[in-house]
Amino acid sequence: MGALIKAEFRKTFTTNLWWALLIPVAVIGFGAGWMGTSFVGFLNSIQQLDRPVPLALLSVAMSANFSTIFGALFGALCVAGEYRNKTITTSFLTSNPRSAVLIAKLVLAAAVGAVYGLVNVLCASLGGLVGASQDIGQFGDIGDWLSVGATCVLAMVLWTLLGVGFGALVANAVLAIILPLVYKFVVEFIVSMALVSSNVSGIGPYLPGSAGNGIVSNLAVPLFIAAVAGPDEPDVPRVAFELLHVFFGGHYGHAWWASMLTFLAYTAVFIAGGWWASRRRDIA
Repeated sequence: MGALIKAEFRKTFTTNLWWALLIPVAVIGFGAGWMGTSFVGFLNSIQQLDRPVPLALLSVAMSANFSTIFGALFGALCVAGEYRNKTITTSFLTSNPRSAVLIAKLVLAAAVGAVYGLVNVLCASLGGLVGASQDIGQFGDIGDWLSVGATCVLAMVLWTLLGVGFGALVANAVLAIILPLVYKFVVEFIVSMALVSSNVSGIGPYLPGSAGNGIVSNLAVPLFIAAVAGPDEPDVPRVAFELLHVFFGGHYGHAWWASMLTFLAYTAVFIAGGWWASRRRDIA
């Protein structure tokens, strides 16, 4: 098993895929941090706040909403790419059972996903810091920042693992790129908008994309409100939470750990589906 894992790391780090997808993660993270500063500036223009605004919390949430898809693409392509290049045949023939290859790829994906998550957190925080004219108060309580950063890394790892399962399921590099992008940014957006005014709006937080975003946002938004409102937090109207969730993802009243468990279930389903498909697929 150790040799398989080493082989997966060697194959990955001798190609351009991992760092090519890391670049947009860093750029989006920095840009999201900068954009978050503008939003807080808007709030401050309405009402002068008497305490530091922990911008970094929202910056990390916003960047996670857009950058975790690149973790999913990496995971999907590290499997589907082998089918495209016909190298999966050698991988399966030199290991027994085939599931060992999938496990090795999951270990690789978890490691790369953690790196992507760390880069995302650091770049988002840096973007927020630069946009806030280097006001260290924008980071808020260090414990809150570390908590939100940890959920961002966790979300990225889970998206990357889901990508591995999806890539093994479709075994097509083109579909592995197009389908996740179209689903997250088009299909689920339309479905979410349709659910808002429907009788089943309660299922919105349980959609895959919403659950993935909620891992970070459903922690970042309440912490942000608590830091800004201070002792007046119980009096903050629901609409304030909902407005922040519109911009930064997540759903009011839905705990971050509930989103994590929901998305973990999706991840397990895709991994199981990929395992089943890879066992039965003809690689000749």
